[in-house]
Amino acid sequence: MKTMLSVLVIAAVALVACKRSEDASLFASPPPKVSPPAVSSNAAATPDATMAGPDVSQPVASPQAPVLALAYRLGLVVPADQVRALMESHQEACERAGTDQCQVMAAQASADGDDRASAELTLRATPAWMRMFRTRAEADAKGLGGRIEEAATEGDDLSGSIVDTEAAQRARAAERQRLTELLRRRTQNLDQTLQVEQELTRVQGDMDQAASELAAMQNRIVMQTVTVHYESAAIASPNGPTAPLQVAARSFWGNVYGMLAVLLTLASFVLPLGLVGAPLAWWLSRRRRGKASPAAAG
Repeated sequence: MKTMLSVLVIAAVALVACKRSEDASLFASPPPKVSPPAVSSNAAATPDATMAGPDVSQPVASPQAPVLALAYRLGLVVPADQVRALMESHQEACERAGTDQCQVMAAQASADGDDRASAELTLRATPAWMRMFRTRAEADAKGLGGRIEEAATEGDDLSGSIVDTEAAQRARAAERQRLTELLRRRTQNLDQTLQVEQELTRVQGDMDQAASELAAMQNRIVMQTVTVHYESAAIASPNGPTAPLQVAARSFWGNVYGMLAVLLTLASFVLPLGLVGAPLAWWLSRRRRGKASPAAAG
């Protein structure tokens, strides 16, 4: 009896211990990991993803910087007796710099009386020399008591033309290579050989012309152009609130002399007619009176 009771007690103790170990193992084990659902490539291209904008991780090509051929215009108003001298001094400065720095493209000067004079000078120079010259020209005009009437800059973007010309040159070079290989085959057909040679000559001529155009565009980029217009105050347009009055005052004597010129021109046409017509009219009137006198007496 005692033995059976002891066996029952041991079995109960073992059952309780097993139960506790299972509970401890259940709470000690980490929770199972749940992997996120796989997203297919079609699901990635949802409207929301499309509306999110372009992918910034992709490299974006930077815009090409423009290749400009710059040209400047300067208008200087100086005393009439200094117009030609100032133009010649600027021309001499360009010539002293050398043709690799500055080149004189055109120069002319004219004068009409003591107070009306004008001149124009066109130069082509490097950017460094051009900056120096523009500063000097403006300072020279102010130093002579004149002013700067105009200062303008124009830029011609040649980047597209250069890219197109270079691409055309590469295409022509490939065509020339094909024609040269075809000519090396020494075909027995004389007509075909002549046609290939003609095409090769044409392609080479196109390449030479394109090379000249490309060199001219490169020269326009390396050498900038400036056109300086010099004029006296009597020619320059007045500025300020009194400009209309100044224009009227300048044109007063010109209008008077112009009207006198018109009258003098008219007199030059009327006077010969009067010199010939007046004696003829006097002779005709006297003859009529002579005929009328005998008739009245009879």
